Amino acid sequence: MPSEQHAAPPDSRPDPKTEQILAASREIFLELGYAGTSMDLVAQRARVSKTTLYTRFPSKDDLYVATISAECERRGLRFAPDSFDDLPLEEALRALGRRFVDLIWSEAAIRMHQSVTGEATRVPQAARLFFQAGPEKAIAAFVAFFERAAARGLLKADDPAFVATQFLAAMQGGPYCALCLGLCEMPDEAERDAFVAKAVALFVNGCGPAPLRELP
Repeated sequence: MPSEQHAAPPDSRPDPKTEQILAASREIFLELGYAGTSMDLVAQRARVSKTTLYTRFPSKDDLYVATISAECERRGLRFAPDSFDDLPLEEALRALGRRFVDLIWSEAAIRMHQSVTGEATRVPQAARLFFQAGPEKAIAAFVAFFERAAARGLLKADDPAFVATQFLAAMQGGPYCALCLGLCEMPDEAERDAFVAKAVALFVNGCGPAPLRELP
């Protein structure tokens, strides 16, 4: 007998119109920034009616948050704390670190960071929304991961929030600053893997003095 096919629940299926709108908004926010983007322009670029747009996203703020959240989800940064229970800690951290690096080193994320930084003093609302939709939620996911790892005895973390923010800060080392300033080429896959592996090893093992060895 052929295997039974189970249809996905209706509310779990992607909404083509929503995806169409988010693709257009991503393009426009990157091109014009928060202040320069209008709902009319998004509707026009997405080729949807204003009614269709406003039904799904009642305001530009809602659309901005959804656009950033969609990119984070696409990059795998919306994960459950137990998602990596089947991996040793260091391997799980390498996988998570690589996801984070792939996001923040991407051309789109760098352009968004540049845009938000440039607008922050003039349009603090844009910076606030960006932080809430992106970094704040990513930090929360990593805090939950480290809380679970500590509860399972995989590491000592009296302050999981501090540990999570320090881990993410480590992932923002290497060429990240130069990339944001347009001063270096995009690292290839091997370079990314090597950077993440070294950063994770330092994070896990620390940089205390090596054990003394007897001289020959």
